[in-house]
Amino acid sequence: MARSTLGNRRAILLDANLILRDLTTAVAIATTTAETANTNVNPAEVGYYKAVVDVVAHTGYVVGSAQWVITIEASADNLTFVPVGTVIPTGVAGRFQVPLSGEWVEKNLSVPYPNIIYTRAKATKIGSPGNLNYGAFLTL
Repeated sequence: MARSTLGNRRAILLDANLILRDLTTAVAIATTTAETANTNVNPAEVGYYKAVVDVVAHTGYVVGSAQWVITIEASADNLTFVPVGTVIPTGVAGRFQVPLSGEWVEKNLSVPYPNIIYTRAKATKIGSPGNLNYGAFLTL
């Protein structure tokens, strides 16, 4: 194994099974959109992990009145989703890391962990910002 260097030791692992929204195939959205829930991991069962949200630059951002709010949500029934992490992009391209833990997810849902099997990303439009394109995935 090659020695790690400052340039290569901070990689974020991407598992295709943990993608919440695939940025490589996604198209920009113009309205509030919830992605299909991912069931490949129980979000309450994992100790500590994070959601990584990559946002493409968009126009029209005005703090509080014209913005997108991206939430990571969990559910036990695939009907009622509860936010467990939030990102508010400011119109510039960027990467956000949302810290999560199984304990936090379970506490927010008030459901025993074996039953919490749905995780999704949802982008909510507030006001009239420009169209949004983003990707999201879970990682350790």
